[in-house]
Amino acid sequence: MSNSASSGSTAAVRDEFFDALADARRRTVLQVVYQRSPDELEKDDLARHLAAVTMDTRPAEVTDDDYQGALVDIHHRLVPSLTDAGLLETVDDETVVLGDHPAFDDSLLEGIVSARHDADDATLDAVFRALAADRRRTVLSILAEEDRPLETETLARRVAAREAETAEREVAQERVDEVATTFVHVHGPMLADASLVDYDAETGRVVDVDHPIVDPEWIRPGNAAATATGESATVERHVDDATPATHQLIYRARPRSP
Repeated sequence: MSNSASSGSTAAVRDEFFDALADARRRTVLQVVYQRSPDELEKDDLARHLAAVTMDTRPAEVTDDDYQGALVDIHHRLVPSLTDAGLLETVDDETVVLGDHPAFDDSLLEGIVSARHDADDATLDAVFRALAADRRRTVLSILAEEDRPLETETLARRVAAREAETAEREVAQERVDEVATTFVHVHGPMLADASLVDYDAETGRVVDVDHPIVDPEWIRPGNAAATATGESATVERHVDDATPATHQLIYRARPRSP
């Protein structure tokens, strides 16, 4: 079996992971494969089930056009993204199986993958799209550490300092202004649209919002979230050195059931 998950930085792997989930059709593919797990699933069969879900009909009633459209999407867009994120693995060119990813041990993500949740597709798309950028996760991490709203400039200075791994006083004002501008015009509105923050553009104040489908571990600083040791087994599952690094980077996996 092959898995093309990236071996890049923690931030890049997280971006790829959340981006893969920020699409309703990709989540449907993942749900179908999850339901068949641990069995393998041929892409032809997967395409027919995807078309059935999309058209709200039974697989036997899917038209040839809908089936062919789903098959092309599976081959060229859906499965490649999910395998890159480590959520699926390809057995051969025509067969897929669920990936051995610790995300499936997370109750929130497992509920989303198994369709046991109340959120609609638009909500899930917005949340995962908002999480698919390191700077936005950094914003959420900083806000989660506060019990009060932050001014945009204060937040921007903390984000810039964390990104540069330096003290806030060492950050140039030009850099603070740059981060503040991207927050006001890009990241703030996207986080607010996903209901992950309350952002008042008039006052320039922002505060985090506890979202029911977001695990705080997902937004922890990269190094902290990537850490997995056997020394605190009551909180973290020991990850063997042979475990692909990509699978350790999303959050600290919880213990598996015996």
